[in-house]
Amino acid sequence: MAVITQINLDVRRRGAMSGVLTLGSLDPAFSAAARLDGGPTVLDLRSVEFVEPAGLCGLAVLLEKLLESSEEVGLALSGRDVAAYLERMNFFRLFGERVRVNLDLSPLEERRRRDPGTLQELVSFHTEEEIPAIIQRISDILENRGYLLRERVAVCSVLSEVCSNATEHSASPCGAFAAVQAYQHIVSGARRRGEEVLIAIADGGVGIRRTLLRNPALAEHVVTDNDALRHALEMGVSGTGEVGRGGGLTLVAQIATRSGGSLSLRSGTGRVTVYESRRNSRNVPDFPGTFVRVSLPRLATGDGRRG
Repeated sequence: MAVITQINLDVRRRGAMSGVLTLGSLDPAFSAAARLDGGPTVLDLRSVEFVEPAGLCGLAVLLEKLLESSEEVGLALSGRDVAAYLERMNFFRLFGERVRVNLDLSPLEERRRRDPGTLQELVSFHTEEEIPAIIQRISDILENRGYLLRERVAVCSVLSEVCSNATEHSASPCGAFAAVQAYQHIVSGARRRGEEVLIAIADGGVGIRRTLLRNPALAEHVVTDNDALRHALEMGVSGTGEVGRGGGLTLVAQIATRSGGSLSLRSGTGRVTVYESRRNSRNVPDFPGTFVRVSLPRLATGDGRRG
């Protein structure tokens, strides 16, 4: 009988992110996935109590990696709340027939979505032709949350470029994943209620540094993954070197930070997060591909501020 490899996560036990599946939670699992020998694998999600779009897209990329290197992949879930959210986000429609789950999911399949206007379910895309439908759905969510036409056009035009980059440059056999959710909660640590739209896009491809290295003029500027991420956030920088290409990430960052939100970009061993008044760059465990997370918060009416 084959030995089953159990892969654990690093889910925070304390603080505001306690029990939340984030991309960082998956770092130990990505490291373990790189060392698998082809036997059966179980990914232990029992410490997860809540899943945000970033964690969902990261989980999708991880499972694709596990399925490449394991004869069988299982998921261990605790309770029905997380399973119900994954069902709501169409996770099992993409992976249900490819992975084993320790719960009976049949009762969840009949659940009706209570507020479908607040989310873009997890979706996988491989080609440019699939992107317009995704962008239209995101636009509908933003409109549903009261964003102005000019705001929707700005956000969706640059997200379209991010999605296009994922299909054009990633060279990922599993394509790319996107998910969006709007939340009502405390905005950006403020003691006032508001809303926040979280957008996540991830792929398991070659990463930003290798993409930029296709442009020989950038070779001396992208020695590390963090170098590559910082350059990717500059207007006009692209792996093609063509005039007019590049800058989509720069515009996304500007739109997000004007609303008090952020853009987080991760690829390889680099991570850069852009806020309104600062930019953080740090080395992190290797992520096999490219990940983008956009936060668009807005304080509630009467708080004197609008995104």
